[in-house]
Amino acid sequence: MNLSELRPGMEEIELCVKLISLETPREIETYTGLKHTIVEGKVTDGTETLDFTVWNEAIEKLEGIEPGNNLELLNAFITSYKGELAVNIGRESEIIKQ
Repeated sequence: MNLSELRPGMEEIELCVKLISLETPREIETYTGLKHTIVEGKVTDGTETLDFTVWNEAIEKLEGIEPGNNLELLNAFITSYKGELAVNIGRESEIIKQ
């Protein structure tokens, strides 16, 4: 599936992407008051460039991964925040460096 075909609410998505950027972990608080640690970045597949968010304990799956790497993302989910789509990696997701 291409990034350009993604829509908010999609789950269990498998994607092959290139990691463009990756920021340092930071803590956020949701509108419900829950606190989370996230790492944000950008990914592309040549059709589209989207935000990329890795949540909480899934951050450890980024070990050894850096911008420029080609990745296979398994069981990712798609969200939209302020009209911007994001590819999300949670506890059930996998990141495989190609």
